Amino acid sequence: MSDNKLASYIGLAQRANAVLYGEDMIVKCKSSVKFVLASTSAPEKYLQRLARRLEGFEIFTVDGLCAALHRDGVYAVAITNDALASAIKNLLR
Repeated sequence: MSDNKLASYIGLAQRANAVLYGEDMIVKCKSSVKFVLASTSAPEKYLQRLARRLEGFEIFTVDGLCAALHRDGVYAVAITNDALASAIKNLLR
């Protein structure tokens, strides 16, 4: 996986307003969520709670999520755009 490509796709999603930041916002708007990216630096309890609250959704853990988002302290984001979600999933698989 190319970190630069992932960061580019995440940047496109941000510019398209197709990113939900944080667990609470993701859960609140889960009808529009395509999949979730979680940071590998997130605490294990946070990841377990996220998986429990978003049961049935794909959750990918990635390195350098905060750097790709250009935001500190963000452990999870959801992608809401179909085309960008598909492109990012293909990159991660």
